[in-house]
Amino acid sequence: MHPYQEDQEHRRAVLQAMLLVTIASALVFAAFNFPDGMILVGGIQVALAALAAGLLVVVRRTRRVQAWCLRFLLILLSVTILLLSRPEISPFAFIWLLVIPLVTHLLLGSRLGLLLSVGYMGVGAALFLYRFGGSPELVRVEVMSNAIIAALTTLGMSHFYERTRERSELKLTRLATVDPLTGLANRARLIDVFLWEQAQAQARRNGTPLSLLMLDLDRFKRINDEYGHEAGDAVLVAFARMLQQRLREIDLISRFGGEEFLVLLNNTDGKRAFAVAEVLRQSLEQLDIEYQGKILKLTVSIGVAEYGPDGLDLDTLSRVADKRLYQAKASGRNCVRGPIAESGVEREGALLNNAAKEFQSGSDSRSAINSDS
Repeated sequence: MHPYQEDQEHRRAVLQAMLLVTIASALVFAAFNFPDGMILVGGIQVALAALAAGLLVVVRRTRRVQAWCLRFLLILLSVTILLLSRPEISPFAFIWLLVIPLVTHLLLGSRLGLLLSVGYMGVGAALFLYRFGGSPELVRVEVMSNAIIAALTTLGMSHFYERTRERSELKLTRLATVDPLTGLANRARLIDVFLWEQAQAQARRNGTPLSLLMLDLDRFKRINDEYGHEAGDAVLVAFARMLQQRLREIDLISRFGGEEFLVLLNNTDGKRAFAVAEVLRQSLEQLDIEYQGKILKLTVSIGVAEYGPDGLDLDTLSRVADKRLYQAKASGRNCVRGPIAESGVEREGALLNNAAKEFQSGSDSRSAINSDS
């Protein structure tokens, strides 16, 4: 399962539990408040329970879990402050302010959770002083000190826990989605970006062009046989660095395995993708790779597939690109095969030149794992 999807499902489960707790507690409090004559307070609690029940249905189906977490918390915390402002509410009800950091961090994460916690707890504290500041027994130094320490401890521990969890999750995600040799994204990361991070959805919904390049280094085995596997690793790293320098931040470069690489070109149709592939081919052909005082030369064969005409899913696009890659190999290697004939690009020199200018302006410091589209 994609890490983002896992996090979404985690938030969904927590939100569903919170909604159930809200329904139960709101109805219990309403059952106590109505007989005591607190009709307005009881009515608000019943309304909150009804809203939580409705949200429970929505949350089970929605893909925008984070947005619904934020909406629910804004409503819940605002209603909590509203109830605490009522003159009939006991000062002991303010103890619920200590729960705010727990639920906000669990549902919203460390940053937004901290922001909402500080905001609503601050408003609650100001409201307490406004209502009970004239009661010496409630604002004694020892009482206020205990309340402040408890609040800060709950806030700090909630934030520390969530921050630590997010960092651990990010580290695990990097380990699972980055090729350790080249630092590029791996195959799993490519699938994530295509499926879960909306590259496919945007292309389908907005008609945005999207293309896939499959690149395979020619006669790479010869490098390993003649110079050793360390030389092969050096070649792969140099090739990966060249791709990072030539391509844009919005493009995703992934090492598919061995000497094979895949590049997802966003906002790029088949004709321009062919031109980009030709730029990459020429760049590697002209590249001198230094290894232990020797200059290694290498070439690459490339297959191009365009989203739409060549397929509507990653598997199909990969198969088409792979088929064209082997056509390039069969044609003598060191060439590009794609939706248009090679001669078509030769006749359109301006297109190739423009692509060269656009795609050769990449940053040397580009990080493949952060190249989300």
